[in-house]
Amino acid sequence: MVPQIVMTDVQFRLDRAGDLRATGDARRAVLRRDTTDVSAQDFTVLLPSQGPEGPARVSAPAGAGVISEHRFSAWGGVRAFRGQDVAVTERARYEPAGPDGAAGVVRGDDPVEVTGAGYRLSGTGFVLDPATGDLTVLGHPRLVTGGAPGR
Repeated sequence: MVPQIVMTDVQFRLDRAGDLRATGDARRAVLRRDTTDVSAQDFTVLLPSQGPEGPARVSAPAGAGVISEHRFSAWGGVRAFRGQDVAVTERARYEPAGPDGAAGVVRGDDPVEVTGAGYRLSGTGFVLDPATGDLTVLGHPRLVTGGAPGR
């Protein structure tokens, strides 16, 4: 058995029990067949949300995780887009659904800045709900309104 599969310019789709969870692409991905470890470079993930702003899109230069544990971390400048809003942070990680039935979320413990049309919101961390696309900024968020539209 070949211990790893290296793929370039790959498109992927994440399903669970026939339910589409995410789609995306990566410049390069490596899958270890024996451990289910996966790593990716220059990737984007589209999270189909039910919210009025449409899907959330997350991109990063690098990431790694374990498929069998439903865990994945991204780093190197993570960007999340939803509608006109853009959130930027250094690292983020997907935490799977808990045994209590709580849905899986994307979390970040590094400073985050969210910009949009006429505002800038910053905090010390965040939680992104992939199902709804809702982003919660943590740690005494600071909101500045007015000024130029988001970047």
